[in-house]
Amino acid sequence: MFQYATAMQQDRPRYVIDRTAYNLSDFDKEFDKKSRQFPIGEKVKKLFRCSAPRLKGFLFRHLPILSWLPKYKVKENLLCDVVSGVSAGTIQVPQGMAFALLANLPPVNGLYSSFFPLIPYFFMGTAHQMVPGTFAVLSIMVGIVCLTLAPESDFSHFNATINATIVDTDTMNEVRLGISGTLACLTAIIQVLVALHFSLFKAECKKMLFNEFMTFSCFLASLTSVQIGLGFMQFGFVAIYLSESFVRGFMTAAGLQILISVLKYIFGIKVPPYSGPLAVIYTLIDIIRGLPDTNIASLVFALVSSVVLIVVKELSARYRHKLPFPIPMEIIIVVVATAISGPLHLPEIYHMDIVGEIPLGFPAPILPTVSQWEDMLGTAFSLAIVGYVINLAMGRTLAAKHGYDVDPNQEMLALGCSNFLGSFFKIHVICCALSVTLAVDSAGGTSQFASLCVMLVVMITMLALGAFLKPLPKSVLGALIAVNLKNTLLQLSDPYYLWKKSKLDCCVWVVSFLATFFLSLPYGVAIGVGFSILVVIFKTQFRNGSAMVQIMDTDIYKNPKVYSKAISVTGVKIVNYCSPLYFANAEIFRQKVIKKTGLDPGKLLLARRKFLEKEQKEKAKEEKKDKETRRRKPSSLFNMKAQTISQLELQNDFDMNDGSANKTEPPTSYVNFHCSDIELGKQAPDQEPPSPTAVTLESQPMPFHTLILDLAGVCFIDLMSIKVLIKMNTSYAMLGIKLYLANVQAQVYEELEVGGAFDDGNISRSNLFLSVHDAVLYAQQTSGERELSAKAEIARQELAFKINEEKDLEQEMF
Repeated sequence: MFQYATAMQQDRPRYVIDRTAYNLSDFDKEFDKKSRQFPIGEKVKKLFRCSAPRLKGFLFRHLPILSWLPKYKVKENLLCDVVSGVSAGTIQVPQGMAFALLANLPPVNGLYSSFFPLIPYFFMGTAHQMVPGTFAVLSIMVGIVCLTLAPESDFSHFNATINATIVDTDTMNEVRLGISGTLACLTAIIQVLVALHFSLFKAECKKMLFNEFMTFSCFLASLTSVQIGLGFMQFGFVAIYLSESFVRGFMTAAGLQILISVLKYIFGIKVPPYSGPLAVIYTLIDIIRGLPDTNIASLVFALVSSVVLIVVKELSARYRHKLPFPIPMEIIIVVVATAISGPLHLPEIYHMDIVGEIPLGFPAPILPTVSQWEDMLGTAFSLAIVGYVINLAMGRTLAAKHGYDVDPNQEMLALGCSNFLGSFFKIHVICCALSVTLAVDSAGGTSQFASLCVMLVVMITMLALGAFLKPLPKSVLGALIAVNLKNTLLQLSDPYYLWKKSKLDCCVWVVSFLATFFLSLPYGVAIGVGFSILVVIFKTQFRNGSAMVQIMDTDIYKNPKVYSKAISVTGVKIVNYCSPLYFANAEIFRQKVIKKTGLDPGKLLLARRKFLEKEQKEKAKEEKKDKETRRRKPSSLFNMKAQTISQLELQNDFDMNDGSANKTEPPTSYVNFHCSDIELGKQAPDQEPPSPTAVTLESQPMPFHTLILDLAGVCFIDLMSIKVLIKMNTSYAMLGIKLYLANVQAQVYEELEVGGAFDDGNISRSNLFLSVHDAVLYAQQTSGERELSAKAEIARQELAFKINEEKDLEQEMF
């Protein structure tokens, strides 16, 4: 074993470096640090400078078809794209019709949503195999808005002839189609405007022109559409706030809501629509109560369709490498169910709920009803974000598999434009059609020509084949939706695995799931995102710093609780902190440093001040009583003994409530004070004594002479944290302790400089070091030089001789 360890040690590479220890200012001077400032005026000029290369880059960036179409290999890829597109199109048609039911819209809306959005995406999409279309989660969110703004009760009237309440279904569907288009338009505006904004205005330019551009954006929003805005504003950064735990919890709850929503079609029962919090619970209760009235024919169609679809999907997944393209089982089930239901007149015999008449041809364009935007703004924003996240996740998966790049902001722009165009043709909000996209990819699709073939299949259905789908039972469409939820519902086991890996991520999943399931999808998005951000804040706010010591015979410094072969550097305390420093954790950071060093400079200085004040008052009283005695015997004061008090005892007066029994006690040092005997001896007998008697402050060395803060884990620092660092530096300097900063990142250094950390001698630039070891070497070199700086000496004199001067607390606070 020893020989093996010796051999391993010999195999490891070694390095020996002999260099000067640098502080940051000396290093910058010696190696000629460059200034990287770029005036805002130059940025604006560069931003608006127009040239042929910039115009070409703009067009190629926002119209990716210009990049891939000239390179397209017709002989190699066209046949695969056509075959994959046609097979995926047969999935797009029934899936679109099924998801339209979730949106409380007529099935033809699913065909519109599967056709018109594909046109802009063909030119603007960056994911080659992506096929836009309906998505169950978005559909059910659209359905909530349709139910809220166009409830069934608004279109119901009592027919006295038949003694029943009649619903004007045609009018209700037409109104809801208009609401759906208006919502799609608003969602598109959010995405496009935001994408455009951040594409045009970067860095400081964003801050300078933000208000002016947002005014223009609001005006433009009244004319155009929210998804396009987010795309142009490069709102792709929002994806960082949507953690995987949140997305999976949200999608799982949405999947359960979708499953409950389609049960009424599967069982063929009538359930009143609900919206708002707990709507899914009310729906589930009504479904359970209505089970005795189940339509047996609808249930049989649904069960047979589900079993067949599940069996075929499992076999296709197992033998997918042997199949030239996925089996379009969805369209086969739809065709067979329609062929059985229609000729046998089953809907009339068993009173089954069917798809009904599907209008042929293209719909007449409509204009969005802008007055309704106020009632749907929150849902539109949720749709824009959720749709974008789903689209981006699938796009990145495809890009990683096939070796190309996806531009997040261009994806949002393309998605927004797709929704914007489709909003004039009665679509509901779309994103990536997962099943269709996966079918294209599995069949070997390589470009957007596959989505063009999908579009052609949908168009043929809209123009000619739709009329034959009238007798299709809705229970079949419900079964298709339910089966496709399998992977989503399997995520119910996520908390079991997340709890083992990360309890905070598990909490995000649970909160997102519960909020989405019980409070509805828009509330779920808001609460889930808010809780995810709170978790991030919690993680950065309560990071645990650690003391560091030197690993033997190295320049490496680690936590002594983790490594045993480590030695402390005499007179030097090293503390690291792995988190950004900002207003939420600045005070926590200071308390961590105090805890790790065992010394609170603020409390110690305050204790000194209070003790000296007390002693001066007592001395003043004694001097008044013994005034006559001192005049007669001025030399008697030479017999006074020096009084001492432990600094540790002074600090402990303020730590009674800390309860830190395990704290390491620093070496005891003393405050010695006495009267100036020589000056008193020289006073004339009739002379009045000074008020009060001067006090001299002398103390033994502190437990350490240098404190080094390792800021390698600090990626940014705000103004409040800079003020905390300045106060810490001042407090330690008054005690004769030097504060060094090591491993300061370039951005943090700039923030310190702009924040005034180096102004007026607050923190010396020479106290910043490239590494912890550089700082330790400097500390050891200067450890013998114990003379205080001029600033520290003045501060200590003020502490001793001006202790009666009160501070302006309001000025100190602000």
